Amino acid sequence: MDKYWTQLNHVVNTAMAFKSRALMSLLTGESADGFAREMYEKVMRYNSMATGHFTGDECLSGDSPVQGSECCSVAEAMYSYEILLAVSGNPFWGDLLEKEAFNCLPATTTPDMWAHQYVQMTNQICCSRIAPDQVPFNSNGGEAHMFGLEPNFGCCTANFNQAWPKFALSAVALSADGLAVMSPVPVSVRIEKEGTAVSLQVISGYPFRDEAVIEITAERPVEMELLVRIPGFAQGALVDGEKAEPGSFYRIYRKWEGSTRVKVSFSFVPVLTDRPNDMKALVRGPLVFSLPITETCRKLEYVKDGVERKAPYCDYELTPASDWNYGFCTETFEVRGNEIGEFPFAVDNPPLQIKTEMVKIPWQENGGVCAPLPQERRALSQPEEKLLQPYGCTNLRMTEMPLVSR
Repeated sequence: MDKYWTQLNHVVNTAMAFKSRALMSLLTGESADGFAREMYEKVMRYNSMATGHFTGDECLSGDSPVQGSECCSVAEAMYSYEILLAVSGNPFWGDLLEKEAFNCLPATTTPDMWAHQYVQMTNQICCSRIAPDQVPFNSNGGEAHMFGLEPNFGCCTANFNQAWPKFALSAVALSADGLAVMSPVPVSVRIEKEGTAVSLQVISGYPFRDEAVIEITAERPVEMELLVRIPGFAQGALVDGEKAEPGSFYRIYRKWEGSTRVKVSFSFVPVLTDRPNDMKALVRGPLVFSLPITETCRKLEYVKDGVERKAPYCDYELTPASDWNYGFCTETFEVRGNEIGEFPFAVDNPPLQIKTEMVKIPWQENGGVCAPLPQERRALSQPEEKLLQPYGCTNLRMTEMPLVSR
């Protein structure tokens, strides 16, 4: 990949551009998301990541799992998808928004958000300084994937903080005649409908749990609609026991009085999805799963530009303390639910895991970066039981791996 930089395919500009015609459509009357759908398909045709995001370190960088994607691009893509979902009403953008929010965003920050990466890698076996002649990134330096206060450049330090608040604000929206639950995450809102105070609360552990309860409380009887977005990646869904179509909004129109609970449940199945070069990624619902790599963490405390970088606002070097050169060897998966703790995207205590068997395979690394593809697709060991966890619950990980014979 040539190392270059241009505004035309800078990854953050690309992420921002998705919403441009949706906003213009409010004035022109054009299709709210026709431009964005076409643009997304073109970008993903050559620069896709297993998470549904796109590479860019700095500019669009191909589909290798060791190409990075900038933290700012995640925050801006989320904002674009929020606008597209609100303006077009197309549930497709809600699917992409959740993939960003539950995979890319938590992966690029530590659970306490004191540190972040400038670029994240799909297959990330080490986060330490890379020698200049071994850097895989398009136009970033060898520290861009390290966790810290402002690795590589300070823009993401200021920008990533907008992503969660804007996502929370977009989780419920006003519809034409009521309220729309855009994402069944824990959230609450209060509105006035025809002079009546109405509150809505979503009680859920989504995306780590497959159901939610929507509680609506009206001070006086009021008629209105409730729209519930049903994710397109669900194999099935029920709303109050009635079947709901994945990739749509389920509508309830009724008179609401007192407190009413609406139960929503989804069916998610772990599947190996295809990636370029005959690689695979494990996906269940909105979550991508990775093989976590045990890490050794070293704090890097120093003074730069007159500012003392001291923990927790220092830099961190993460090196692997477990083997990472594995491939899938079965399509049998067992889902395990764990307690959801104070930090839902915890690395050490993930709320969800998937047990499967994997085998070691020949796979080279150079300077802390694994080769984009393994040397061979043959087993070096007997199958080993492994626990995969959500991509967003990892620092070091392997995500795109081949399916090999035992």
